[in-house]
Amino acid sequence: MALIILNELLEKYTKSLFDEGIVNDQFCQIQALKSEEQPDAVVRLIDTYILDVERILSNLKSYIDLPDVDFSKLAVEICKIEEKSLQIGAEHMKIACANLILACDQKHKDKYGSLSLMLDCSSV
Repeated sequence: MALIILNELLEKYTKSLFDEGIVNDQFCQIQALKSEEQPDAVVRLIDTYILDVERILSNLKSYIDLPDVDFSKLAVEICKIEEKSLQIGAEHMKIACANLILACDQKHKDKYGSLSLMLDCSSV
């Protein structure tokens, strides 16, 4: 009985995340990976995502702490987070990354004049 209630709560919570745009269809597809043979597959994917993003954020902090910030390096790291967010369906994170990449591009242009920062996240 308790397991049924917990499953219903999890379904409602996941639906609310989807309805609020925090996650997208990709997240729902990842949930389908859960099986009797690998019941914790989704949890492992999310854990890996979190650990990877934490590592990248640590890199970003070290770049930001430098006296002369290289916005192109920041953008490359943010592209990595954006790609990982796309893979797992973290919609809000993907949108935040896109906005940060645009801000880095603008700061880079401000710093180096008309030189354009060419970002291709698919090559990361």
